[in-house]
Amino acid sequence: MAEVPDLPRSIASLPARFKGAVGSPTHYRLTIGKIAADVHIERDGCRVEPPLGKHEVEIKTDPATWRAIDAGRMSGIDAFAERKLFVRGGIERALWFEPSFERPDAGGTRYDIVDAGRGRSHISTLVAGDEDAPPLLLLHGLGATKSSWLTILPRLARHHRVIAIDLPGFGASSKPVAPYDAPWFANQAFVVMDKLGIDSAAVAGNSMGGRIAMEMAMRKPGRVDAIACLCPAAAFSKRPWLRLVRFVRPELTFVTPRIPRGQVASQLRQLFARPDRLHPEWVDAAVDEFRNVWRDPRARIAFARSLRNIYLDEPEGENGFWARLKNLEVPALYIYGKHDVLITHHFARKVESHVDHARVVVWNDCGHVPQIEFPDRTVGELLGHFGSVIRREEPRTARTG
Repeated sequence: MAEVPDLPRSIASLPARFKGAVGSPTHYRLTIGKIAADVHIERDGCRVEPPLGKHEVEIKTDPATWRAIDAGRMSGIDAFAERKLFVRGGIERALWFEPSFERPDAGGTRYDIVDAGRGRSHISTLVAGDEDAPPLLLLHGLGATKSSWLTILPRLARHHRVIAIDLPGFGASSKPVAPYDAPWFANQAFVVMDKLGIDSAAVAGNSMGGRIAMEMAMRKPGRVDAIACLCPAAAFSKRPWLRLVRFVRPELTFVTPRIPRGQVASQLRQLFARPDRLHPEWVDAAVDEFRNVWRDPRARIAFARSLRNIYLDEPEGENGFWARLKNLEVPALYIYGKHDVLITHHFARKVESHVDHARVVVWNDCGHVPQIEFPDRTVGELLGHFGSVIRREEPRTARTG
């Protein structure tokens, strides 16, 4: 192995601390202040070399933060949430780095990346927090991944056993031929709970994830302690393009060309009331992640099918979404953003009229992704909502439904 001059012992010792690859083989560029090294993780080993040639993922931080991570005082997720660590090339692969190595169990958010699927279905799942803490399932939105929760995950994990999943069809999960509608996604979420031995859980979802959270609560209320829906998708009463959308085939996205980087970044910024609140390197990381997934034609088909089903969600009638929502039993929190360009905040009034026990709030300064634009405020709302439910239910008993 080539020697890397002035390499800190914490980096040089990585091969000796290697536990095994969590994900696929990856070439990392590790940049600590002014020092850089290439870390090659293979299935059966790890090697550290000078920073030469191409790399797939770059992880950058300052020396003090790296020492804290190496000593176990914080995790890479903690550092990312605090804007002390930055990633290029793919957030998912960056998440694989830390669990691949032994490190002291001295504090910080401990997490694992596990497969919580069933049969040939692979559902990439990040599990963090105390195993005995009340479980909290996090569901991302359309086109997003579990990484959309990293801004608040460390603080939630101090109080909950947090389970953040890549919904099938998205992120690092398998992308089967499937319906990709709310009932199907809800069943997949219950599969994850079953695989992890969870009888019931609180569920939080953003956008499409919020719609899935509602579906889970409506289908199996005994397995859902409470829901929190952040700018959730819901059945649209006005659907002027209904006939056209029914005609369009999602399989056409198989040949969709690659989306230019600038276009992805522009569309991402539109999701926020004030894009200047976002750290530029966070935007870069999110764009990298989206483009990595979008290269897979199966992911594009899953995206199109999911989007189509959101639009086709039947609003009215005996089995329509809004009639079913009136029977929602579990404690529910709804947060809408007044500057949301995808889901109008006027849904707040409709939810209030259908779910009389729900707490519904509109944030006048927020867009479509509250957990990224206002992480502190979002954590406060979620912990307050779920904490009140847990306090009412103690001592906690297993439930089925």
